[in-house]
Amino acid sequence: MKDPRLVPVEIAMMLLQEIPQKLLRGVDLKQIRAEAQTIVYSFMSLEDLAEQGMLDGLVAKGKELHSVWRELRERARSPSDTLNAAKVRFAAITLEGIPNRVGREQRLYSGIDSLWGTIVSIKPFDGLRATVVDAGERFNVVTNLQVREEEVVAFAILPPRRFNSHVSEGMFIEAEGKGRSGQPAAPTEKGKGSIEAVLREEAARLKVKI
Repeated sequence: MKDPRLVPVEIAMMLLQEIPQKLLRGVDLKQIRAEAQTIVYSFMSLEDLAEQGMLDGLVAKGKELHSVWRELRERARSPSDTLNAAKVRFAAITLEGIPNRVGREQRLYSGIDSLWGTIVSIKPFDGLRATVVDAGERFNVVTNLQVREEEVVAFAILPPRRFNSHVSEGMFIEAEGKGRSGQPAAPTEKGKGSIEAVLREEAARLKVKI
């Protein structure tokens, strides 16, 4: 049975395939996909995979993708460019962070990272708000919630979505207690459900089986 914590890895692979290949020159997608499939369909637990060093290859690929993301982000001139860069970033974070999911609950929400962050800017548009959240690194989050600058909130890093000219890289969630910017956030059961709903919707769009 597939480990649900690895479903975001498959989603990341499909997102990379949506990006024009000319933007990913130097990235060996075939090798990344082959390594991902080996991990996802190994029928070993994530813990056993980590113990045997089988996650190291994807972690290294995630680090390489971070460099690609930074380059694409700097060159972005349109919402489509920004979305492509965000897809690379999601893949980079997902692959590089696989070891962090070892020991987590074997549920879908555990395959992504949730953090505390400080809202540093808010831009209203079409009844929504485009926010920038600082969690050590800055993330763009589009929300319909009432939020304020300097508020510390919990958010999940999720497959990016475009809302008109804005790209969202995550979603604000309900989490346990309070935290400081950059610290991991523990989603409440409601938060877990919200994360899993988004991942299931994206998996269905990309035809990734759960």
